[in-house]
Amino acid sequence: GGWKDLWRYGAWEEIVEKAVKRAQRLLSAEFPKGGRMKVILSPEMVGLISHEAIGHTVEADFVLAGAITKGKIGKRVASELVTLADSGPSVHIPGASGTLLVDDEGVMTERTVIIENGILKSYLHNRESAASFGVAPTGNARAYEYSDEPIIRMRNTYIEPGEMSLEKLLASTDRALLLEGAGGGQADANAEFMFGVQEATLIEKGKRKKTFRGVTISGNAFDVLASVDAISKEFRWALGAGHCGKFQRAKVDAGGAYVRCEAIIGGRHG
Repeated sequence: GGWKDLWRYGAWEEIVEKAVKRAQRLLSAEFPKGGRMKVILSPEMVGLISHEAIGHTVEADFVLAGAITKGKIGKRVASELVTLADSGPSVHIPGASGTLLVDDEGVMTERTVIIENGILKSYLHNRESAASFGVAPTGNARAYEYSDEPIIRMRNTYIEPGEMSLEKLLASTDRALLLEGAGGGQADANAEFMFGVQEATLIEKGKRKKTFRGVTISGNAFDVLASVDAISKEFRWALGAGHCGKFQRAKVDAGGAYVRCEAIIGGRHG
């Protein structure tokens, strides 16, 4: 990519204005009350969960080491609305930072469907793990330096968009927190996660009511995906600024649509 990719979601003036307005809202925002509730995940949050809490659990080297997905191919792990994939090419819109045409073992990097309509379909493989499982490699072997051994890494990981507009998704929401902007956090091999959220907005009867700060989201990622009841058609790559740090650095991206589901919200009273 080039400088133009920095502004693919708007002119710099619009991006600056949006950041300033968010900062102003957060200055007077309250802390939320914790508990399980309905949430609407932005593409940033969807991408973070897809990569950190789902994607690593389906990397075949972690599967062989005992990740939660071991032995679950062909089983339901999410709502039937959920299709989650990892792709070498940038799908739906251009500019995904993990775009790769061929992996570091010479395998073409096509789209690998991990979860299809809620059913676990595939792990992510290099040539070695593919031979162990008796399947074809998926083009996920990557090395950071020429002297590094290629290991299983993600490329661009995402949840497929749905058919409902974000406007209709919000209008059909009785009460939920819209979670926008991803913060730091952690996830483990059991798909348990906790992440920070930059801004949370209370949606009531389809209307934006109140802004909260200091919000965290946690739970088991597969339980969260099992609760999905709506997915927007708007799609965005959202995590291209950073690298994945599994043993070696790797440029990746992640994103998706807006997803309505249930999760545990953390916060405190101000």
